Amino acid sequence: MYLRSSILLCLCLFSSLSQAAVNCSALAEKISGTVPEFHPSAQGKVIGTGRLHFHEAPDEACANKKIFVIPGDSLTVYSSLEDESWLEVNFIAKSGDDFTGWVKADRVEIGAPYGAPADDTDDAPASDAQ
Repeated sequence: MYLRSSILLCLCLFSSLSQAAVNCSALAEKISGTVPEFHPSAQGKVIGTGRLHFHEAPDEACANKKIFVIPGDSLTVYSSLEDESWLEVNFIAKSGDDFTGWVKADRVEIGAPYGAPADDTDDAPASDAQ
């Protein structure tokens, strides 16, 4: 009985040591300016189901449970991690408040860059052939 308790205690201690807490502020500062950016910023739309929470840094442990968007909300996409798993985005609420943070990329459909010409063929200039 004593041996089982000791083994269990050791496993619990090892497990807790291997799951070191993430310093979200330090992670955000470390990656700031080092991730590929969209120039110009791109349009994004939340897809999937349920709330998409913003994160202070691109790590599950850095979630902000008070700030989230829902499917159909529009976002501005600023940058992406190199593995394209997280996006840095901005959301402007109906109140006019804006929020910037990291979200999981699989929940965002990336659209055209801001300022890109429309895909309207009706507005194309006529050919000069005569």
